[in-house]
Amino acid sequence: MSVKIDCEVSELRQLQELLSEYSIEDCTVMGDEIRIVFEKFSNASQTVVKRDTVKIYDLKKPASILDLGLRHQEQIALLTKIQNALLAEQAALFGPKLTLCPKCGQKASKNGFMQSIFHAVFSDHKLRLQKHRCTNPDCGWQSTPTTLTEFGTDTHPDLAKLQCEQGASNSYRVAQANLEKLNCQRRSVNNHVQIRTTTNRIGECLAAQNGESTTLVSPPAPRLVIHLERGFIPVQNQDQAEVLLGMIYRLDPQPDGATVTHEITPTYIVSAIADDQKTFETYLFNACLQQGLAPTTHVYGLVDHASYSGTLLVMLQPYCQTLEQVLDWFHVAKQFDLAQQGLSALLTKFIERAMLDVWHGQADEALAKIEFLQAKLSNPAQQLRVGALQVYLQINYDYLVHYSQWEKNNKPFTSEELATHIDTLIEARDLSQRQVRWTQEGAHNLLQIRAAMASDKWNEQWPRLMMRNNS
Repeated sequence: MSVKIDCEVSELRQLQELLSEYSIEDCTVMGDEIRIVFEKFSNASQTVVKRDTVKIYDLKKPASILDLGLRHQEQIALLTKIQNALLAEQAALFGPKLTLCPKCGQKASKNGFMQSIFHAVFSDHKLRLQKHRCTNPDCGWQSTPTTLTEFGTDTHPDLAKLQCEQGASNSYRVAQANLEKLNCQRRSVNNHVQIRTTTNRIGECLAAQNGESTTLVSPPAPRLVIHLERGFIPVQNQDQAEVLLGMIYRLDPQPDGATVTHEITPTYIVSAIADDQKTFETYLFNACLQQGLAPTTHVYGLVDHASYSGTLLVMLQPYCQTLEQVLDWFHVAKQFDLAQQGLSALLTKFIERAMLDVWHGQADEALAKIEFLQAKLSNPAQQLRVGALQVYLQINYDYLVHYSQWEKNNKPFTSEELATHIDTLIEARDLSQRQVRWTQEGAHNLLQIRAAMASDKWNEQWPRLMMRNNS
């Protein structure tokens, strides 16, 4: 008995010595795990008819913040597996369960399966779809179902929307790179050619939709402000093309009637089509209706140049109570700033006095001062800049108002805070860079998407655009 005990004590000591050489962390201990399970449940029998384990994760303490949750690529991989499981079940429901040939009426039978590509937002998939054929040898009918035949597209609308947003905001190659980062992989559906095709196609649908008679009419607006601008873009087969831009918003009184609201939600419109402004006029009229144009509305038009924008607004006169047009003070001030460049301090004060005359509605006095100043200048560059100011004020003379009085009467007279938004419609997408040559139609279509995004109407318009695109 004692021998047996001595042997057990000896073995125990040897085991303790062996364990002392290893830390606790070196011992493998079976822990818990997280299982992502996909179940198909029958509501009829109230039973689970199919159960698959999609992914298993070991549950352990995170060693760093990188181990907390799933990383970007792991999330994409998990979502792809879940999508595959869901799509496999949905693919079995594609198309009608044919028993008769739709062509001749004879018996139809199954004819194997075919694979169809489907591009989801973050992953690409192959759907296994049931085919059918007619048993009548003289008929020869057979079905070849695909996502294209079923839905008119093999790309999920959410992905197409993302491609349009990226393509409208960046160059197409930059858009491709951005989507690759988002997807953690390169996908053929997201190459720059496909992004350009999708952006142009959706922009074309949006352009057609903008030209249709609108049914989205707001309550009558007491006051409506229209700001018009003009830009230029380099296009193929000519030096540059004119782009007309507009911003329309309503001014509603506060409940106390003292001041107007500052929460302005403008509608942006843009046209790069050379059709004597017909497209832009249609867009302008529809946008005014959406903002609440009515026979009781007072319309204020802020123009940057009377030669084109002043005549555009005349068409609205039959549809409003009053129409007052004013040369945008933002652009007046810019012209005076340009004229001051290179002048001495004394001559700069002379220009500032002329600007003050315009502010107080004394355009004739301002022009007289500018004409006197130009005659005194000897520098050709200075003469050119001051002369340009004189011509600008003369051309737009009929649209110069008593700006100080307009400000006191709470009438809109400047777009300083909002004009930059119009500029970004062109500048932010590099449409004005000369090394990029657009077709007028391509630039026009892309600008429709940018205008919809700027107007906060992009998400609202998207469902109709997808229906139009896939029809």
